[in-house]
Amino acid sequence: MRRFLELVVFYVRSIATSFWLLLAALISLPLGLISFGNVKNNYRFMRIYGPLGRWILGLKVEERGVENLLAYRPCIYVANHQSGADIPLLGYIYPPGTVVIGKWELIFIPFWGLMFFSFGNIGIHRKNKSHSVAGLGQALKRMREKNCSIFLMPEGTRNASGEGLLPFKKGAFHMAIEAQVPIVPSVCASLGSIVNQKKKISHSASIVIETLPPIETKGMTLADVDRLRDLVREKMGEALARINRESVIR
Repeated sequence: MRRFLELVVFYVRSIATSFWLLLAALISLPLGLISFGNVKNNYRFMRIYGPLGRWILGLKVEERGVENLLAYRPCIYVANHQSGADIPLLGYIYPPGTVVIGKWELIFIPFWGLMFFSFGNIGIHRKNKSHSVAGLGQALKRMREKNCSIFLMPEGTRNASGEGLLPFKKGAFHMAIEAQVPIVPSVCASLGSIVNQKKKISHSASIVIETLPPIETKGMTLADVDRLRDLVREKMGEALARINRESVIR
C-alpha cells in the first residue's frame, strides 16, 4: 500500500509539474516576442515558474552563500545537474541578467523551446564538438556585448543517481579563462532519494542549495583549464558531501 501511494504521488507531481512548465512557458513566451533576445526574461520566467513548481513537488529551499551569488559579475555560474526538479530548485537562486547554455534539443519542447531561445539563451549539440565550440564562442560574445553572466551545468547531462558528481566538461572553464571572469559554483543537495525518475519517487523535502565563493581566473591561461576544472569539481564535491547530510525528507 505504501508503494502504491508513493507511485500515485510521483505520477501526480510529475504530470502537474510538466503541465505547469508548459503553461508557464506559454505565459512567458510573449516576453520573448516583445523583447527578443533579452536575457532579463530568464529571471522573470524563474519568478513565474519556480514558486508553484516547488510547491507542486513539495520542495523547500534552504539557501546558503547568498552573498556569493552577486559578488562578482559578469561571471560563469556552474551547478550540478540531476533531474527536471533542477529548474524550480535552481530557479530559486537564478541571478538576473544571466544567459543559459543548454542542449539544442530543447527547441522541440512545445512552448518551452521557443521561449528558451527567444530569451537569448544558447543551445549546443553536446556530441558535436565543432557546434559546441561555436556555441560557447557565441555565449562569450553575448557576455561581452550585453555584460551578462552565463549559467551552465558542467556535467553536461543529468546525474540520475544523485550521488556525487559526474566528470566535468571543459567548456565552462575554457570560457572563464578566455574572458578572465570568475567561476561561481552552486551546489544542490542530492535528489536521488527525494525526486528520482528511475525509482519513481517524489518526496517532500527541505533542500539545501549552497553558492560557493567565486573562484578567480585572472592571470590564468588556457593551459590552466584542466587545473581550474579539477579545482572547481573538488570544491563542489566537498560542499555536496557536506550539505547532503542536511537535506531533510519531510
